[in-house]
Amino acid sequence: MTTALAPTRDVGQGAATRPLRIALAGCGVVGGELLRLLDRASADLAARGRALDVVRVLVRDLRRERDVPVARERFTGDVGEFVAADADVVVEAIGGLEPAARIARAALARGAHFVTANKALVAAEGTALAALAAERGATLRFDAAVGGGVPALRVIESALGGARPRAVRGILNGTSNFVLTRLEGGATLDAALGEARRRGFAEADASRDLDGRDAADKLAIVAWRAFGVAPERVIVRRRGLLPHPERLVDLARALGARLRLVAECAATGAGIVASVEPTVVAADGALGRTIDEENRVEIDAGWSAPLSAGGPGAGGAPTATAILSDLLAPFEAPRPARPRAAAVADDRALSWIVGAPVAPAALLDACARAELRAVAAGCGPHGSRVIVEAVAWRALERALGALDAPERATIARLEEGVA
Repeated sequence: MTTALAPTRDVGQGAATRPLRIALAGCGVVGGELLRLLDRASADLAARGRALDVVRVLVRDLRRERDVPVARERFTGDVGEFVAADADVVVEAIGGLEPAARIARAALARGAHFVTANKALVAAEGTALAALAAERGATLRFDAAVGGGVPALRVIESALGGARPRAVRGILNGTSNFVLTRLEGGATLDAALGEARRRGFAEADASRDLDGRDAADKLAIVAWRAFGVAPERVIVRRRGLLPHPERLVDLARALGARLRLVAECAATGAGIVASVEPTVVAADGALGRTIDEENRVEIDAGWSAPLSAGGPGAGGAPTATAILSDLLAPFEAPRPARPRAAAVADDRALSWIVGAPVAPAALLDACARAELRAVAAGCGPHGSRVIVEAVAWRALERALGALDAPERATIARLEEGVA
């Protein structure tokens, strides 16, 4: 397979005509779609004057038939053979930490450019990989790791230039958003997950999506790009949708609003805070109108309205397209890193809605004993509801600990102006 790519690095005499050699780790939903995208774009890219050659593809099962435009002899199941391939660019689309980290280190150590959509890898080892890339004159590119088809990191980098935003927030996981949208329509959790899997939006094990780990990894990368906090140092307060996402949806519905799993990082006087948590948002607001597998990112730059970007955030095609965009961009030296900022735990005073299978008086009494301001918000099929105003999460957690079976309480953050 050959396609074309604009020149991206100086490889010596004849660099303008020699194909740019690519090694691809992973030929699943994302990797396979990337190969098909490259094949479909080959004629148009060839007109730009440079060929691209996929020299190696790493797969887990060599026996499996794959509907991709690459000769079978270019596939390998051996990681050692793959990292030894003579490639200018290594693309990683397998996910997880190993062997992805081994592949990344090997590629960058020999000066090859490295492109990945692996948010777990970048969140865990981003600063070390960036340092290795700088040392060896290579490029580490990971724009595809956040937002799927939403260019979240590029908006932060290009629109703001060297300025630091006040905050970045949004919906960073398409699977959880698809499930919430289906629950709002009356589906069960099992039915919503089944549809998401059939449509290619969810893995067999969707726990990382629903418990917020996937969004937390992405948020750590956003905080790195926006505020200069090393991703492995970001302190993310993470609360997911499990075990009862339908109860969270009911809490929002009682207020005429919608429930979204919102990721946010923000600059405070103490440092950079970060959270991923169920949040009640206005039904007619931008996040409330973000449905199905869509992602949305909003950047508060202190202007009259936030910068925003939205689009598909789950599925093979959006992520593969984002990787292709990374491949087609020039491999140039990265911009200077933003000044380092300190990461601190999120202890801001916020508003919350709490539901529990107890009488309203019991919930209000627990809040009063903890000196929290709370007002009753009615009863529903899963118990009573109260709204707690202007309190840090840790104080709310202590108050609910006084309840019988506090683990049965359902809690969501309230977006300002909803209640």
